[in-house]
Amino acid sequence: MSEDIELIEDDETGAAGEPQGKYAKLLIDGEKRYKLTGMYKDWFLDYASYVILERAVPHIDDGLKPVQRRILHSMKRMDDGRYNKVANIIGHTMQFHPHGDASIGDALVQLGQKELLVDCQGNWGNIYTGDGAAAPRYIEARLSKFAAEVVFNPKTTEWMASYDGRNQEPVGCWRRVWKGLR
Repeated sequence: MSEDIELIEDDETGAAGEPQGKYAKLLIDGEKRYKLTGMYKDWFLDYASYVILERAVPHIDDGLKPVQRRILHSMKRMDDGRYNKVANIIGHTMQFHPHGDASIGDALVQLGQKELLVDCQGNWGNIYTGDGAAAPRYIEARLSKFAAEVVFNPKTTEWMASYDGRNQEPVGCWRRVWKGLR
């Protein structure tokens, strides 16, 4: 057991000798009863650090957040030269990024507004005026020619298993190139 978990003394229990409160069932482990003090503070800090470092900050090797990398990978798998509805791209990306369709849609709109890796069609909003993009069912996208040829080059991309182990997803798009230059 962790140092943050303390054994509950008899004076902290109810009349029947059971822990009180709505989390009482969580505190009972067989015959021993534990008090969960300090655990949440440590767990929250660990989770917050993970979110910041692994999901919110672009990676130094390719400048992409994991959701952006997964979107581009999905678009590469769907690529047939034609535009695809953004709603379909979002659904396909859910195979690799299980954190919700809204986060995927927002990240795709941000990628599309930069006009480097994604070729857009429809109302994608305006970063200067703050106008939002149209709904995903109305806008379309495909990989730009640059992204199709350069981003997922098999010689420069490292791969790993996706969250459920069913697919492969890119870890860093230009990682091997940067390692060779260092």
